[in-house]
Amino acid sequence: MITSSTETSPQDLRTADREAAAPDEPVQLGDQPTVRVGLLEGFGKVDFRIRGQFSITTLEGEDIFAGIESDRRWRCKVESSRGARFIYSVVIATFEDEERAERLAQTLRAQQHPARILPFGRRIVVEDDVVHEGLRWRVIVGAFETEEEARPHLMAFLEEGEFSPRILRHRVEDSSGTIELYDSEYDKSAMVDYGFRIIPDDPTTEITLYDVQVGAGFHWERLENRVYRGTIEIRIDNHGYLIAINELLLDEYLKGVVPTEMHYTFPYEALKAQAVAARSYTVSQLANRSYNEPIDFPATVQFQAFSGVTQENELTSRAVMETSGEVLKVDSRVCDTYFCSNSGGHTESKEFWNPPGESYLTGIPVLPDEERANFSLDLTRERDIETWIRSYPPAYSNPRGTNINMLDRNARYFRWEVTYTRRELEDIIKRKLGFDIGTLIDIQPLTRGVSGRIVELEILGTHRNHKVYGELNIRRVLSETTLYSSCFIVQTIPGGLGHPLEITFLGAGFGHGVGMDQTAAGVMATRGMNYRDILQHFYTGANVVRIW
Repeated sequence: MITSSTETSPQDLRTADREAAAPDEPVQLGDQPTVRVGLLEGFGKVDFRIRGQFSITTLEGEDIFAGIESDRRWRCKVESSRGARFIYSVVIATFEDEERAERLAQTLRAQQHPARILPFGRRIVVEDDVVHEGLRWRVIVGAFETEEEARPHLMAFLEEGEFSPRILRHRVEDSSGTIELYDSEYDKSAMVDYGFRIIPDDPTTEITLYDVQVGAGFHWERLENRVYRGTIEIRIDNHGYLIAINELLLDEYLKGVVPTEMHYTFPYEALKAQAVAARSYTVSQLANRSYNEPIDFPATVQFQAFSGVTQENELTSRAVMETSGEVLKVDSRVCDTYFCSNSGGHTESKEFWNPPGESYLTGIPVLPDEERANFSLDLTRERDIETWIRSYPPAYSNPRGTNINMLDRNARYFRWEVTYTRRELEDIIKRKLGFDIGTLIDIQPLTRGVSGRIVELEILGTHRNHKVYGELNIRRVLSETTLYSSCFIVQTIPGGLGHPLEITFLGAGFGHGVGMDQTAAGVMATRGMNYRDILQHFYTGANVVRIW
């Protein structure tokens, strides 16, 4: 174990901890909460067009251009800027009570680690009722000037295998800068400090942002022009570039989430299940967000894919409005209702994928009741996972034959394979890891979850061996883009000196596998299950409750 040390000043540490800690006041939601969604980040310039009447103000609300209409293309660009300054710590574990967190911190301090505890998360209140109790406690070690300094300490805790640590950054100094804003004819122009807000004067006003990045790091990555309603805020981001934020009502947000996460041609009861799952996840994450950040969450698949008005559909919007206010709850908390495209026939436990665990997110076979009762494979064992992946069990996750085109297409994720020559895979691994492992000898899964997804594997090379932790990291290191899932077995064709000539990944599922399997939800709906039955199948012990 590495002993942590830091040169961070006491003042910076106090500032960071104060910024990271949970505020005293709960999140107050009215009949319709407002959310702030990060649309793009890291741009030197952003182009946009506005259809309808609007005003542009400073971040403080002072008018720059009031009550105007302009169908011209506008541009804003960074004139000058300075990025925010951070310190970095390693989050060791998260607890629901302060006493357990303090016990672990004391143990770590006895081992010469500068451990401390910090509260995060808040209560969410709707019309004076506490609908979500989100306060938790993090155990944190170290305070480093750069993420690179924190990484060896992260790896040391990872290699011990007792925790699932990650790096957390704390802002100690805000970004600042000046933005030039102008239309295509330069009839209207302004220099703005920090940022500005485009505020529609009519709810039907729409704002197009050009070249929004979609699917970053995945096989569908592309740039796309997207249309949004609500307020658009553009400001200096943490690195001194531009970030664009959409501020809008929660159900309006969900109208842009549901059709992006689930195709509108899926059965209607599946669309309603998706709407409730997406709403629950949004509300629960509002309590967990870093309150000193300008956004509540991003518009990417790392949170929930959000496409604004661009992909809105009458059916998905109706599913949102017919379930308005409905969420899944267990006891005093709204559920973190994770979902994935296709589990491959067995969902994963959140505790194994992204601790801490939740009682309603335990891995289960996604099978009809009679087959589920007889399921006996242990997918953490290599022999059983090979049997599972090489078979086609009667899981809801296999949609072939539903005669719904967009649902049937997901059969390609139920079982899949990807093949590389050894040299191709060596080149990919070298690019992704940033160093040369030499000649690839083997890839060995070390730890699997209950769904068979690998969360730790070792790559063996003639120059060095390297362990990779985390299902998403594993998927990225072994692919030009990202493997569909980390639920796979490795099949090789041997060559001379025992080195493989060809490596094939035989896999199951698409995504992390936790929570609702969207493909299976669609199949369940075709077999007569309603949205509440579908949700309660995946979120064990949770109940659908209307909170506004």
